[in-house]
Amino acid sequence: MMNEPTQKMGHRAAKRVQTTGRAGGLRGAWLALGGALLCASAAWSQSSAPEAYPSRPLKIVVPFGAGSGTDTATRLLAQRLEAALKQPVVVENRPGANGAIASTAVARASADGLTLLMGTNSTHGANPGLVAKLGYDPIKDFIPVGMVATFSSFLVVHPSVPARNPAELLALIKANPKAVSFAAGNTSSLMMGEMFARRAGAEMLRVPYQSNPLGLTDVIAGRVQVMFPDIASSVAHVKSGAVRALGVVSLGGRSTQAPDIPTLGEAGVADFNFVGWIGLFVPASTPEPIVKRLAEEIERLVKTAEISQRLQQLGADPRWMGPAEFGPFVRSEVERLPRLLQSMGVQPQ
Repeated sequence: MMNEPTQKMGHRAAKRVQTTGRAGGLRGAWLALGGALLCASAAWSQSSAPEAYPSRPLKIVVPFGAGSGTDTATRLLAQRLEAALKQPVVVENRPGANGAIASTAVARASADGLTLLMGTNSTHGANPGLVAKLGYDPIKDFIPVGMVATFSSFLVVHPSVPARNPAELLALIKANPKAVSFAAGNTSSLMMGEMFARRAGAEMLRVPYQSNPLGLTDVIAGRVQVMFPDIASSVAHVKSGAVRALGVVSLGGRSTQAPDIPTLGEAGVADFNFVGWIGLFVPASTPEPIVKRLAEEIERLVKTAEISQRLQQLGADPRWMGPAEFGPFVRSEVERLPRLLQSMGVQPQ
């Protein structure tokens, strides 16, 4: 039999064991709950993590028709971009409203890097001065990925026009105000036509088209007399004699596609060097890693000898400008070109 002190000590020991058992059980429960929460958190993180980019096919929307310089250059890049991104890259032409239809569609697309716009000095430069109710904001609705190239142009006339050089054409326009018509298939051809007429101190009759190839078709048919088409869409017609080229508008000298045709500067029309440009854009809020990936891949492609040479064959001058530089450039174009249009008397419609 235990004496009373021994019995009390036994009760106290039993109580400690009982309490320790409860505490250990509680700690075990908390540890189990914590482990479950960690597993659930890891599973949630894994399920909510973004997919590797790109996980689906891409689409590049071109704001002008098939066969235009912008379209041809975009298709060239799209073919090589497929291999780089390991996903199909589809080119979709959405002409109309000087590029505003395509731009509005891309501005409203998901910001997942799968819908891109091959923008131009039309969509992201002149359109605020050309389109009265623009369905997009060229600055707020997009993130610039990078400039790809600038475009040289021809000054062409229908063979029936009695002008063999730019000076003779200026004299003809001056002597016949608004009797000479010019085709405008994009902002570049529109602005060059207006600028050229100003050199004559008179006006030409502007005939608008959804794209340069459509306008060029009417020049070839003789329904319109003059045009400033990009070299890509017109060089074959110049070589065939369907239209007569009076000069080249270029920042880099004569075209390698038609080296016998002088620049407008060489032909006596000084400081006439307006050129168009193209560059990729994605919708605003597109994640920065996606923008960076696209910029890196496009820069690499533009700087390859193959793409550079092919672009030059299309009448384009390869010119890479990354997001940091391209953004301020676009903002300056949006300010500059509408002012220039206004000075020419061109009103938004």
